[in-house]
Amino acid sequence: MGAALWSVQLLVLMAVTVTHARAAGNGFLPWRESGFADAQHRWLHLREIHPRLQEELPFRLDLTVIYVRGTPWTQARAIRQIRRTAEILAACGVQLAGVRLARVRLQPELRRIDASQADPDSGVPPEVVTLSSLVPAKTPYPVAFMMGGVRGTKSLAISYRALDETGPAAAYLNTAWIGYRAHWLPRPDERYSALAHELAHLLCRCGHRTSPDSHLLHSARNFLSSRVLPEHCERIISSPLVSATH
Repeated sequence: MGAALWSVQLLVLMAVTVTHARAAGNGFLPWRESGFADAQHRWLHLREIHPRLQEELPFRLDLTVIYVRGTPWTQARAIRQIRRTAEILAACGVQLAGVRLARVRLQPELRRIDASQADPDSGVPPEVVTLSSLVPAKTPYPVAFMMGGVRGTKSLAISYRALDETGPAAAYLNTAWIGYRAHWLPRPDERYSALAHELAHLLCRCGHRTSPDSHLLHSARNFLSSRVLPEHCERIISSPLVSATH
């Protein structure tokens, strides 16, 4: 009986070791400080984020990106959005620096958010409240979730920005939620990023803008592009979430 029990314990230990080795082999490690039941994370190298960056930019933004397994999101697709975002924000002098990339496995009912079920007072869907509460408070903010979909609204992605920096900090503030359709939907400007669009809302603390020319926060989907308006750049670099590199 003792030998059999020892054999079972050894097999369990070997399985755990193999699982951790596989995670470490592709750069991911268990994200133990999070509240997710199954989550791994890693820090992206600067060359993964800014492959063509020649010199340090005057401002930096730390960021957490979480993609949901069991949806079309993959590490490569998440990093593609991060790279596009890095190029767009670089035009404002903002460099993506400390970027934590995490992957989580969720129950099917939590892989999409439904804006039609939002709380009438806060305007926040229950999935957003639940998932935001599982993110460690000390992780870099903003936090962007790459979800299977966003339902109950015409938008393919949504965000929740803090309008009053002195008020109580709800877990869902300064978070963005990107449905997969926002990634693969054809755009007139292939450099456009839905992640950059939602982060711009959070950093700029502003909504959409209608204009004759296309830009990142245009109110019309066909006029969305990678160009950031100068006044939006000014507001972005003044965000409390952005810091000077020196």
